[in-house]
Amino acid sequence: MTPNGDFASDQAPERLGAEPDDLQRMRAFEAERQTIVGELHDDLLPYLFAAAGSLASLQRQHPELESKLVQPAQWIDQAREIARRIMSGAALPSDFSSGPLVAAKEFLESVVLDSNDAKLSVQWMNLDASAEFDWQETQTIAVYRIVCEAVRNVVRHAGATELVVSWQTNANGWTVSIQDNGVGLDWQTVSKSSHGITLMRERASAAGLRLQIGAGQTEGTEVTVGQVTMASQPE
Repeated sequence: MTPNGDFASDQAPERLGAEPDDLQRMRAFEAERQTIVGELHDDLLPYLFAAAGSLASLQRQHPELESKLVQPAQWIDQAREIARRIMSGAALPSDFSSGPLVAAKEFLESVVLDSNDAKLSVQWMNLDASAEFDWQETQTIAVYRIVCEAVRNVVRHAGATELVVSWQTNANGWTVSIQDNGVGLDWQTVSKSSHGITLMRERASAAGLRLQIGAGQTEGTEVTVGQVTMASQPE
């Protein structure tokens, strides 16, 4: 929501799907992310595993140092876990046969929501219907990334207890909504140029979709991304 209380949104795109150049750009971006995954796996993780092994060996050989080595060992374990999560998040799923929402649910429940200390209650609505939709490749990637980013933001920053991710269709197109009951966004302090919001905007634009971020119907924040027909776009 903007400082004056209006709903914050990007302008609806003038096209319904992504152009070939946009598809190539999106594929190149995802390939770059996959390169990062490979570098983490091949270049970083071996050093972390070696460091963990060396500390364990020192603890066995020098019991008098064990108390001093506990904290460094925990830091290395945390670094390995962070690397694992980055790798899981950077790589696209190998199976999008059931659509981006089902894939996002599987990733988030296994990587993000499983360690959620606040015990956030998440509802996924109309997943079966979304799985039957004929998704374009650019839409699939954009929706998957936007949903994952939005849910991660809720877990990290919203202080929410409830989250609803839903899929809806009507005569004007389709919409994916991510709505929480958290503290909401303060646009006085949260810049529209923040990294996560900027990435969501860029992904939606590249796929020819409309992105909206603002206040939910009652409280919290709602992120919506969708495709609209030309007839439903504002003049």
